[in-house]
Amino acid sequence: LQVAREKQQARQYSKQRVLERNHRVKEILQSGDESSSSAYTVPPLYAVKVSVCEELRKELKLSGREKRGRVFLEQSGQAVQMLWALKREMHGFFRALRKDTYILQAGYPALASDGSVVVANNAEGNTDTANFWNIESDEDVVKTFSSALEFFEEHRDDLKRPSIVIHVKRNPNAPKPAPPPAYLDNMANPKDTPSMTMLSFYAFPPGLGIENPDEFATMLRKKWKPFDALGRVYVAQEGVNAQMSVPTNVLSNFMECCQSIPELGKHMENGINIDPVPLSMAEFATAGTPADGGEAAPPFRNLHIRVRGKIVADGLDHGLDWQSAGYDMPPMEWHAALKKAREQQQENSQDAPIILDCRNNYETDVGIFDGAEPLNTEAFRESWDVLKERLSDTPKDAPIMTYCTGGIRCVKVGAYLTQEMGFTNVSRLAGGIIAYDRTLQEEQEKATREATVSQDQVKEPSMFKGTNFVFDGRLGRSITEDALGVCSTCGSETSLVSNCRNGNCHKRIVQCETCKTSFHGTCSDACRNRLVHGGFMRNLDSTGEEQDSAAATATSFSTLDDYSTGHSTPPPSLYRELEFNTRTLIPSGSHMVSGSAQGRLLKQFSSMTRDGRILEIGTFTGYATACLLEGAFNVAEQLGNKNDDQPGPYVMTMERDRKAFEVAVAHMKVVTQHGFGEEAAEALCALRSATPSGVNNEQIVPTIEEDVVSLTLKTENERNVDCDLVRVSDGLAILEEMAAGRGDFVPETPFDMVFVDADKTRLVEYVDACLSSDLILKRGGLITVDNVLWKGLVLEASGGGSQRSDDQASLSSTESLEGEDANEIRKNRRARKLANKMHHFNSIIAKDSRAEVLMLPLRDGLSVIRKK
Repeated sequence: LQVAREKQQARQYSKQRVLERNHRVKEILQSGDESSSSAYTVPPLYAVKVSVCEELRKELKLSGREKRGRVFLEQSGQAVQMLWALKREMHGFFRALRKDTYILQAGYPALASDGSVVVANNAEGNTDTANFWNIESDEDVVKTFSSALEFFEEHRDDLKRPSIVIHVKRNPNAPKPAPPPAYLDNMANPKDTPSMTMLSFYAFPPGLGIENPDEFATMLRKKWKPFDALGRVYVAQEGVNAQMSVPTNVLSNFMECCQSIPELGKHMENGINIDPVPLSMAEFATAGTPADGGEAAPPFRNLHIRVRGKIVADGLDHGLDWQSAGYDMPPMEWHAALKKAREQQQENSQDAPIILDCRNNYETDVGIFDGAEPLNTEAFRESWDVLKERLSDTPKDAPIMTYCTGGIRCVKVGAYLTQEMGFTNVSRLAGGIIAYDRTLQEEQEKATREATVSQDQVKEPSMFKGTNFVFDGRLGRSITEDALGVCSTCGSETSLVSNCRNGNCHKRIVQCETCKTSFHGTCSDACRNRLVHGGFMRNLDSTGEEQDSAAATATSFSTLDDYSTGHSTPPPSLYRELEFNTRTLIPSGSHMVSGSAQGRLLKQFSSMTRDGRILEIGTFTGYATACLLEGAFNVAEQLGNKNDDQPGPYVMTMERDRKAFEVAVAHMKVVTQHGFGEEAAEALCALRSATPSGVNNEQIVPTIEEDVVSLTLKTENERNVDCDLVRVSDGLAILEEMAAGRGDFVPETPFDMVFVDADKTRLVEYVDACLSSDLILKRGGLITVDNVLWKGLVLEASGGGSQRSDDQASLSSTESLEGEDANEIRKNRRARKLANKMHHFNSIIAKDSRAEVLMLPLRDGLSVIRKK
């Protein structure tokens, strides 16, 4: 994964360099500075006409732009001095040009009667290269562009700039391109397919697995491109996990292709799992979860092949032998075993197997095998603790049967049961529920043909009841008509699964058709109003006519919090990922994250500052830091191009805890690299799920040895936002040094805003340092202080000494208590002590003549203090 990230960063850097170069060239071409009447001034660009030999032209299938090629090169650029740089320009121009398959030649251009530069052609209509010379070294490159200058001097009245022709010719000594693979022979055009086939597969190659997941993912993209396949594929060192849709008319070709890949081939356990009924193109177009605007959507829109730490995030801190995971029971044998188990369960037989559904609760809520026990997990990584508890008293030779959607999770569960827990009679459903459903239908069709009777007469009822949840845009495929789920909105029976259509919620829900319609596919009043109020859908009634806007937004809310959320702009989804990461990496402190409402307020405050210069004391994992950085970014965009005499927007944040500091650095690196859009959210999600084998949560983020990490968030203009993350042992000591003009962190100019979320026992000192010194906070600047209501206990603290006797009583009684009771009393005593400190701070700052204070009952209380 680290290699993949480095390669991605290198590609992005290279892309950025090219964009910057193109921008400079564009500015030169559009400016009037290029032309000059002076005989001694040479324009700063070379014009290069590019031609291609007929053989390469056919092979590369050139676009119109490539056939009429022209490239502008800077006089000071590497491409006019070095061969590798010139070839890079050629590769950037021709999409499919392969290294070492061509040679470059150069010659003088011809001048048309109107003075334009053209390429001279021979009698056959191809570029006339009779007087061209080969470009085989750096010396040849220098000679070529020196000749262009000489030609320009001779024809200065006719040319705007130095010009040359570069001809790209197939290298006669280059090996011929490999013939197309056999699986592409006589393949139909996938665009002509009448239907799409949904499929899934997984593979755990033995030994080293996939040595280079990044290169393997690139190879899959190339091999699968001819098939127009869609889907989502995860690649990791342990293997491959794919959910895809493939044009039915090229399905056999696609399967041959997969079989030809060594890492897949025989290692695809149970082969490729194919849904029994293809979807017509019309069905496929509407089979997925509707888009935010309510438009119909397919199960997959694109093919995404992503490198991950694991193909199924299991939470294990070490890998297992996935080749040893119990008996892989064929679907019809499983069917017979379930019927026998049902009889044994009815007889209360001690020999009845334990049948475990290894899926999550939202899956088992809508469909399950007869006699199976759900693990009731919210995420697969929770399975191990559940298994330990459920099987703690089970004999090691007891029969255990496991199943999941497609079989991959059962491989991991089977390996865990046999290798970690020592069970010796473990079996799993080969190919999962998908293979069971398909095989049962195939067997029924076969029996129908052989018995020459109707399918209903030989139909074997499915032992699986309800809907099989699937991991594509369909979210579920009905196997029987049984409605096992309970609508989360009204409580009626249903088997419909969907995701909340509010993109910033996207919670997975079980919801009946009636509620799905009335709530517009959302999970709550707040999300429904967010969808309507946010303009994500047209206000149409059942006849398709535009509704009255007042009627369309007449949405009810159960609480003021819901109402407020529904009428606020939702935060970018990256903040949700920041919260999830904090729960995963620092579970004990997940309650300390600022949260949506407070985070948006901090972003608004920082966006309204004059210069976007902000100090944060108490970074934690960087949620509030990202909000402040987003505000500073807004200021930077409003300020326009940089003025070197004025320091730009800047965020400095201090944190004491090393682990929190390292997590915050990882988060801020993502934000400064990807910004605040979906790309950043995806990168933050990848950080959480990228847990290689043998690595626990504490090791996901890299160790940071240095105490200061400097990052830069780029804007479209030259005024970027700098961000320094500083690890400190005593934030107040650093702040007091800054106030006195000493130390390494004295700001160039005072901050516009200070956010304090640090040691609650020293808040008076923190705020006093900011109010006393104009080196830290400018006059008129804001100080925001968090947790000023301290869980509501400031009310008790403001009541005087009545609480002290309770504290003293709890102190004396603690000595006679042990365990959780004593800990609870200690926690309560500490909370009340801190509440007293907070009340003391609130009382002092409210009377301070240097400040104006507004306390907001937001979350755990937020004081907004303006320095007079």
